[in-house]
Amino acid sequence: MGDVTGAGLDARYRNSFGRVAGYLPDSRQAVEAWLTGFAEQARERKEELGPAVAALKQEIEADANIQLLVTGMLDQLPRQLRPFQDVGHLLKCVDQVVTTAPEYHPDPDKRILFPLSALFAPLSLTRSGAAVLRLPVFNAALRHALKAWCAFLDSPQSRYVLTQTDNGWLSAQAAEQNKLDEYVIPDRNDEHWGFASFNDFFHRRVRPEARPVASDANAVIASGDAAFVRVDQNVGKSTGFPLKEQGFALADMFNHHAYTDRFIGGSVVQLVPPATGYHRWHAPVDGVVRHVETIPGQVFSVAESAGLDPTAQAVPFGTEAAANTRGLIFIESTGPRIGMVALLPVGMSEVSSVTITATEGQQVKKGDELGCFSYGGSDIVMVFQNQSNVTFSANADQRYRVGEQIAVAQS
Repeated sequence: MGDVTGAGLDARYRNSFGRVAGYLPDSRQAVEAWLTGFAEQARERKEELGPAVAALKQEIEADANIQLLVTGMLDQLPRQLRPFQDVGHLLKCVDQVVTTAPEYHPDPDKRILFPLSALFAPLSLTRSGAAVLRLPVFNAALRHALKAWCAFLDSPQSRYVLTQTDNGWLSAQAAEQNKLDEYVIPDRNDEHWGFASFNDFFHRRVRPEARPVASDANAVIASGDAAFVRVDQNVGKSTGFPLKEQGFALADMFNHHAYTDRFIGGSVVQLVPPATGYHRWHAPVDGVVRHVETIPGQVFSVAESAGLDPTAQAVPFGTEAAANTRGLIFIESTGPRIGMVALLPVGMSEVSSVTITATEGQQVKKGDELGCFSYGGSDIVMVFQNQSNVTFSANADQRYRVGEQIAVAQS
């Protein structure tokens, strides 16, 4: 971890998941301007820290090593790049994040949908920051704070951003940009259109007629609205294969499940959902659900993209799919040429909560809902067996909707 400079931050930011996936502005300077104002606003807060952030503070103060690292990551950041006065000021910023809901802004340069990434990304480039963010104890304390944020976003109090004002998610510009006419709106006469919370809006349901399912019996469909990023083949169990200098370990990704060996030498597909689009995921094939589980992992990651342009949304999933919080669903396809398919919805950053609604033994049809993401960055990974006779028809530079064909089983 070298010296942190503005040029270094620019390079890291260009490849950050938040920018590539559309949660943060294209310009790092826009984030810096927002962060300066946000930090000043947080500094003036008179409220006591909430329970979760107070617990994070206590964890820092109780462990001399963590305290040294947290203080160090602030000291190692050049003063011109550091909006925080001290650790107490940083904690106030975290507390402000977890007690507010993300606001829409008509100006994309002022639309900050990954506030924690904006806070921690520069700090993570320091030697101490990289070390403390990977400590299990510190990560667990952050997870507790993010669970508190998720609870707030699940509450009616978070609906204050669901309005038709210019900065509201129900404004005319936001509704057009996010194609809200395609979604189920509980009650348009209600101030908040009938949504119970911000998360209720974030993982809103789409109208079935807006997402028809491919009729070809041999088709494999997109399991979510997403950009088709890439397909890699011949995946290994533990040694993996190189993916932008990261080792992709199938056993780690599957949490060492007994089905792992079935997928050795198979194909891995990555899909990246849009920042403010549809955040539910569906069965890609007809079949029977053989296993479901949610695997806890890191709650904050500084995943970098493969360096392509933002429209490609090329974010590597080697480390993230094996380290971040993720769902794991195995579906035994009833199509004899498809075999078993593994679906992994991965939380990439911020809250990134994964909720699985599918159950073991459930018979599913292509397009049946399996679960959803709550607020945060996300990734969808699909894994096919080596003997699966599937040919991928999707293009890496194209976005797909739930129900659209991305592959076909050959006869």
